[in-house]
Amino acid sequence: MTMLRWKLTIITMLIALACSSCSAPEMRNKAEKQTDLPQTSTQSESNSEIIRPNHLEKTSEDAVHTAPIDPFLPNHLYIPSINVFAQIMPVGVTEDGRMDVPKDTEIVGILQPGVLAGAKGNVIMDGHVDSYTGPAIFFNLKKLRPGDTIIVSNKTGQRLTYVVESVESFITAEAPLERIFGDTDEHRLNLITCTGKYSRKKKEHEMRLVVFAKLQNGT
Repeated sequence: MTMLRWKLTIITMLIALACSSCSAPEMRNKAEKQTDLPQTSTQSESNSEIIRPNHLEKTSEDAVHTAPIDPFLPNHLYIPSINVFAQIMPVGVTEDGRMDVPKDTEIVGILQPGVLAGAKGNVIMDGHVDSYTGPAIFFNLKKLRPGDTIIVSNKTGQRLTYVVESVESFITAEAPLERIFGDTDEHRLNLITCTGKYSRKKKEHEMRLVVFAKLQNGT
């Protein structure tokens, strides 16, 4: 795929701005199995405890990388301040030009082909905000504040820390396309989910929430 074609694909995809992650996910089979979960509204707070692996239990200060490492495809995401630990899986672009999202509402998607963790550019991840059974993996993303850390890692032990710079909400049609998906010489990570009122007619939320973060000690 040429760079021009890829950019056009990105622009087309961003018009939907991860709409797939905002629609009520196709989780009927999973919902039937989760009968022990309380039936909460999409606006309720999640009190479920996230189990963290031992190697990510340390404080964010211990996770800081002062020396550059080779870019890698992460398979886990850890956000200490909102108690999120999630598996990451690659997602692509759907036939109608939207960034895909994992069907499992507790898994985070990373756009591939795309920027790898530790590389220059915008690493793009998305996740569900809620499901038929209640809050999903990115439900508390709105609670992040500047200075909070986001840690990504892979199976071989490589680990990088990104620092939140801002948390912003946009009406889908007014989202800053280039800022979220465009080229940059900085090492950045953008997390996308949904926010605002849910339209039963359109089967999606009216706005998108984006967390903008920058690699710790990166340029």
